[in-house]
Amino acid sequence: MASADKIPSPKSLEIKTKSIETTLVPLVTQISTLINFKERPRSSSATINDKTLQAINRVGDAVHMAVERFVSVGESIANENSEIKSDLVDACQEARSAGESIKRITCVEYDTSGKPICVTDRQSMVQAARSLLSAVTRVLLLADMVVVKQIVHIKKKVISTLNRLEAVSSFSEFVKLFGVYGSQMVELAHLTGDRQNDLKDERRRSQLSASRTILEKCTMLILTSSKSYLRHIECVYARQCRDLVYDQVRRALELVGLIVYDSGSTIATLNPALMLQLTKDEINFVKSLRQFEYALEMLNVSVTSSTKEQLEEFCSKTIDNSQDFTDSVYISIEQREKVLDYHRKLQEQLAEIITIVTNNNEMGYSLKSDVLPLAIQSIQQIGHDFRKDLEEMAILRASEFFRTHDETVLLNELKTFSLTSRFDFLQEAIDRFREQADIAIELSKLLKHISSCDQLQVSSEYHDMLLQNLSNMIITSAQSVASHPTSRVPKENLDVLCRFWEQEINDFSILVKEIQDYIEGRGEKTVYLSLPRPGKHGTTSKTGVKPTKLDSEEQGKIAKAGLEMKLVTSEMDAEAEKWDEPQNEIAKRAKNMSSMAYSMYLFTRGEGTLRTTQDLFTQAYYFVEEGTRLSAIIHEFIHQIPNKNIRQEMLIQLEKIPLMCHQLKLKLKTPVIGKNSTFAKVDTVICEARDLMNAVTRLCTNVFVYQAKYNIVNNRSMTSTKHHSRPPVASNRWYRTPSIERDDRMEMKTDRNIRSASLQRPSSYLPAFDHI
Repeated sequence: MASADKIPSPKSLEIKTKSIETTLVPLVTQISTLINFKERPRSSSATINDKTLQAINRVGDAVHMAVERFVSVGESIANENSEIKSDLVDACQEARSAGESIKRITCVEYDTSGKPICVTDRQSMVQAARSLLSAVTRVLLLADMVVVKQIVHIKKKVISTLNRLEAVSSFSEFVKLFGVYGSQMVELAHLTGDRQNDLKDERRRSQLSASRTILEKCTMLILTSSKSYLRHIECVYARQCRDLVYDQVRRALELVGLIVYDSGSTIATLNPALMLQLTKDEINFVKSLRQFEYALEMLNVSVTSSTKEQLEEFCSKTIDNSQDFTDSVYISIEQREKVLDYHRKLQEQLAEIITIVTNNNEMGYSLKSDVLPLAIQSIQQIGHDFRKDLEEMAILRASEFFRTHDETVLLNELKTFSLTSRFDFLQEAIDRFREQADIAIELSKLLKHISSCDQLQVSSEYHDMLLQNLSNMIITSAQSVASHPTSRVPKENLDVLCRFWEQEINDFSILVKEIQDYIEGRGEKTVYLSLPRPGKHGTTSKTGVKPTKLDSEEQGKIAKAGLEMKLVTSEMDAEAEKWDEPQNEIAKRAKNMSSMAYSMYLFTRGEGTLRTTQDLFTQAYYFVEEGTRLSAIIHEFIHQIPNKNIRQEMLIQLEKIPLMCHQLKLKLKTPVIGKNSTFAKVDTVICEARDLMNAVTRLCTNVFVYQAKYNIVNNRSMTSTKHHSRPPVASNRWYRTPSIERDDRMEMKTDRNIRSASLQRPSSYLPAFDHI
């Protein structure tokens, strides 16, 4: 960052912030009025000419007065900032001169007979307007650099305090400095938040948002990791964990500095190495494919001597950006061969197009109207199919990840084995946790390439980095706890890191859903990286919720969602009744979910046996567990469908269910305090459960149809199924392990009136969960 410490002078008039653009709008409007007047033909009426010229004169005076006020503010800013004083004073003087020219040009003069005349032409007005806009823009850009300077100054103070924090040797000294660090971070968060909202470039805005989120999360980690290290200063694992936190903070601060410098000056002023870091991985697979398709379209317009090289370059970039799919160890051999086949098709079809273009040049484009468009259409179809298959691979891989990995089980294993100092079991748990982290990191790289907008792409890159760093912190923290099992401080650090990991997996699942929605064209992405996030990341330690009842006003607010849930349950019941046979476990579990959803609907009306919000949350948890089991059973059923195309369509439809279950489950774990936050959680749970029930209904309808069409018999029994904490990998890779081991001693009685039960439970449940 040394090369970027000096505030550069803006030699370009490129505007990168919304505030400058907004400030120029009124000036541009008034100047446009003056220029348009010079273009209009003069009227023969002296009265009209006089009125018009007087109006133009008033506009010119208004512009001149506004420029004078603007320049006076600019000069006061120059006097307070010596680094930019010379350039800013020159720009202010230029703006003042241009304003006076505008006033002089628009003044009204009279001839000898007393008639008003216009003594200047359009060219003079255009030159004066151009000079004024240029000068005013320069003043705004220079003034904007004061904001850049302010952010850079506070960033340097934060880095200085961070270095001092890292060097302290006593906890009392650390506490004093941490208070200073916290106040500086609050100031930096406010300044960078305003800057983030002001940036025009979507990618830079998303990058700054991600960096600010990392800084916010790491504030708590600095406290707990440093406290653990200072308590056991001889422990190498505690030091490694603390160093990982500090390194992540420094990288985030460096990225903030780069984005701020880039937004306040031209790219040419930054060191090329620093700019390379800022623009790294900007072009993903989707963007490179778009560039390639655009270059192909341009063949219908013109062909130059460099056309062949450009096409080959874009094709090569597209293939290179899909290498993460072929290099991934978690992609099947069949899928990898499919990607390589697309590489071959693209190269062969491009070679054919280049041959056609070459022949057209030699034959005077005689074949262009017939052959070339067909060849272009063919390669575009290949690219479209290629993109669609990569999107399906990534989303399907994400669905498998959330179905087969439960972060709660792994984190509990790490905590248990570290507290008991069972190093052999701890190492095995670390290996399993590292495998889960590696899969998530690999998945984030795949998602990055199928992201169609900058926000989603930056979010994928952000999760890639955070998953890698956070997993290493958890591993070193667990080893630190194992080295000092009786110490409370390392355990607190591990608990905070584990909560962060659960929240990160939750955010990651939201990202997957947003990417899937974007691919399917369901609305725009919403930014979920923000500062601050009250009640998150360890700032709220209470997990208990006081059971409360909804009043009539609150019931009215969620009545619509409850009614929609009732309609879905009715549809599910009607469909399941057609296929309700003793051996049809899918129908039974679907009816169980429908019954649970109906009890939640009654809660929204103040009826039924769910009396309090805690009853609702517990019921929703059982609802999620039943949905997870139903998803696993349907997954097994789908693989028995002989038709490959139908099987693939059903898998795509199924993959949404585990994601929705996982998201609702994490929503249920979110702690709330107060009436408003409790009602917001109730509203969220009802809406999420409604959407999940709707997806299950559509899926089960197709399942029942194909079950009858292909005569597929399901011989699994609900009462004989045993659930293990970790199923055999070879037999059920697709099965998502429940977060808590459960007894299966309770049998569901088919002749029981389910909706009379106080809480609808899945076929195997944990009674102790009623105490949450």
